[in-house]
Amino acid sequence: MKQIALLEDSEWPGAGFDFKLPIHRESAALGVIDVQGYSLNAEGHLAHTVAQHSAELHEGFLKRAEEMIANIQRLQATFRDMNRRVFFTRHGTQLPDGSDLVIRRRGREQAALAATDEAGGHMAVKGDPAYEIEARVAAREGELIFDKNTSSAFHSSPIDLFLRNMQIDTLILTGMAADQCVLATAIDAADRGFHVIIAADACANLDPGSAEATQILFGRVWGYVMTTDDILAWMASGAEPKTTRLPARNGRRT
Repeated sequence: MKQIALLEDSEWPGAGFDFKLPIHRESAALGVIDVQGYSLNAEGHLAHTVAQHSAELHEGFLKRAEEMIANIQRLQATFRDMNRRVFFTRHGTQLPDGSDLVIRRRGREQAALAATDEAGGHMAVKGDPAYEIEARVAAREGELIFDKNTSSAFHSSPIDLFLRNMQIDTLILTGMAADQCVLATAIDAADRGFHVIIAADACANLDPGSAEATQILFGRVWGYVMTTDDILAWMASGAEPKTTRLPARNGRRT
């Protein structure tokens, strides 16, 4: 295991990077990013590849995914009770032959198939059961689902247009993977002028250290990173949240 030490908060030139976001409950939407069967069901696709590589790694991921799902459910309940928007993304191949994917993705699919004796690649094809959103956090009638074939939802779906039409300016993002699709979507949203909050404990990925490091960096540069409890407290009160970043001390969060 390689350890990489981030700059401690005392070493980071925070005064030169500080910012406050004008987050608004009234124009906030909850995003559930790529919580799909292909990552959770070890009978095929990404989950199968990981389980074949390391059963221990897969089991650890599933435990983190259970925490993620529980916290997404809590956020969904609050947003729905307050009549706020909840939207979803699904990531995968839009064409059966995978020709809609970038070359890097196609190469990864071939490598995964070769590593599992053709039993499982990474991505599911739209229409397959593994492409669907995990039932415990699935969309309800009237909630938008955006299909995409890139890490960021803003590259291959009309999400930007839809959010602006609905007069959404604040995004709370959850889902998988914390250091990939959630992060890419969050950075793109921030660069487009949305006020972005990553719900740190409502995300999951294979490498928890990578998730933590990228969330610390996101909070320093692009947006807010908060716990589910802190987000729910803000939704309830509307008061400016006190904790909006993951602190880094001695190279790790404390």
